[in-house]
Amino acid sequence: MLQNQRPFLASYCLVQVKDTILVQRRANTGYLDGFWALPSGHVHEGEDAVSAASRELAEETGLIVEPQDWRFVCVMHRRTDREIIDLFFATDTFAGTPRICEPDKCDGLAFAPRDALPTPFADYVRVAVSYLQTTQGQSAPFHVEGWRR
Repeated sequence: MLQNQRPFLASYCLVQVKDTILVQRRANTGYLDGFWALPSGHVHEGEDAVSAASRELAEETGLIVEPQDWRFVCVMHRRTDREIIDLFFATDTFAGTPRICEPDKCDGLAFAPRDALPTPFADYVRVAVSYLQTTQGQSAPFHVEGWRR
């Protein structure tokens, strides 16, 4: 009998300032260490994906974004050693100054031009950044229902 997938759900944070986005270099995680990517993380049980984006960004960078200030950019269904559904959200509205809040998982943090991302950069994240460039100022439909915030 075939089994239904039980994918992990992850939220990714595309924080923009003009033509730059906030990127971080992964370290000591066992996954893409040394690669630049976006602040991100798994959605917790009982948490909606937009709130997870705000929580993960605050935990990793100290930046505060209210859930209503995110706009949906794209979704990816990936397969690595597990099934993953990645949701990418963007904002240019935030409070605070970015800093490395989890030095055991990140050893670099910077605003980088969208068209000149640092290397090496996670390829699948680069795809999401390209969608950001083509949907600038627009939001793909994303609806949250039935979750307590």
